[in-house]
Amino acid sequence: MLSFYIMNTSPVFDLNTVIDLAREAGEIALGYFRHTTVTMKADHTPVTEADKAIEQFLSSKLRQRYPEFGILGEEGADLDENAAYRWVLDPIDGTNAFAAGLPVWGVSIGLIRGSEPLAGVFYLPAVNDCFAVDLEGPATLNGRPIHVAPAEHPITAEDIILGSADAHLRWDIRFPGKVRAFGSCAAHFCYVAAGSALAGLNTFTAIWDIAAALPILVRAGGSAELLSGKPLPLEAAARGVKIPEPVFFGSPHYLDAIRSQLHPKTFAKRQSLA
Repeated sequence: MLSFYIMNTSPVFDLNTVIDLAREAGEIALGYFRHTTVTMKADHTPVTEADKAIEQFLSSKLRQRYPEFGILGEEGADLDENAAYRWVLDPIDGTNAFAAGLPVWGVSIGLIRGSEPLAGVFYLPAVNDCFAVDLEGPATLNGRPIHVAPAEHPITAEDIILGSADAHLRWDIRFPGKVRAFGSCAAHFCYVAAGSALAGLNTFTAIWDIAAALPILVRAGGSAELLSGKPLPLEAAARGVKIPEPVFFGSPHYLDAIRSQLHPKTFAKRQSLA
């Protein structure tokens, strides 16, 4: 299970500045929301005009404010890959939901050192939820500390896990509660961090999906690993390689029990719908 501690306590960035940028980017996104078109990139993932405009906006603003930091973005930004710190941007995490007019999508700004996610902000403009974590201190939702679900009761039919949209095709899920798919990996991580769900699964995960959301989850008491139980291959992910196995994350009190309720199916491989 992934966990880490920040040893360098000197402030390398200002969290409130990044929150403000995420909110500004969210306003740009809302200007496109429910009247934009989606196209497919060469890797068969969706993109809209909003994705491109927001990544350009964030790259420019962060470059001005932190010129010594590198930048890696889903839509092509790749500056100073050998910098000690890099911003990792997902201008709209949940592009399919965004294009469909659904509210669960957000702007993700993560900070990594080497391949280690340190801090970040994930802002969902349509519902005005802002998750954030600094180099120290608790993960927060709208300024209030959050924590993963505590170990208080056996898993029941009222409990929730979050999964990729094709989870029903990939696994025979014997979890007695509810399975939900909102279409945003970062949102899944963050809502699990807030205790809204016990755990989650994501497929075809890239570094920009988790650069901000992973430290939020970990600082909220959660953990993340491959579904097989192996550690996340963050070094490869930081080079732009998608994580080849499903990522399994949540409250550590429940992960082993939930893993035992997921049984892989054999089916033709295809691109994830999440």
